[in-house]
Amino acid sequence: MSRNRITAGSKAVVCQETELRGEVSIGAGTVLHPQCRIIAENGPIYIGKNNIIEENSIVFNRNAAPLVIGDENVFEVGCYVEGSRIGNNNVIGTRARVIGNTIIGNHCVIGAACSTEINETIEDMVVIYGNQPSRRTQSTILPGQATLHARHLEYLREVLPKYNHLKRLETF
Repeated sequence: MSRNRITAGSKAVVCQETELRGEVSIGAGTVLHPQCRIIAENGPIYIGKNNIIEENSIVFNRNAAPLVIGDENVFEVGCYVEGSRIGNNNVIGTRARVIGNTIIGNHCVIGAACSTEINETIEDMVVIYGNQPSRRTQSTILPGQATLHARHLEYLREVLPKYNHLKRLETF
């Protein structure tokens, strides 16, 4: 994909040092830290609302089909994400890897330095953790998780513009 087409929703915070390539749509309220990379090589990347993508993270789409990311996800420092669909309210841990055409449901956690299998489907509420890595299903959603995420977003929207230049993007 040779042409960049980048759009962002209202209240999206995209730091100047963020690399954006291809067709990328950034949802309202999403925060992209400096030094993260969103690369839509062959197909578009659609990022939902209120996501946090931290520094040195890479979201990469090498497929012709869109990579669709839901709402209120956290992509922690240095993670690498391919996949074809990421649901809502997930945490992709520090240096974690989501590879191939993996599909991730809702309320999942890919632990620090853990990796999915290629082209895996991960059901809702699954946690991948440990050296092997191991997997288990959460029985409940942590109470207060939405409030914590909202506070984190509010803090980032206030602090990042104070210490970083922001990109000016076409809004929708």
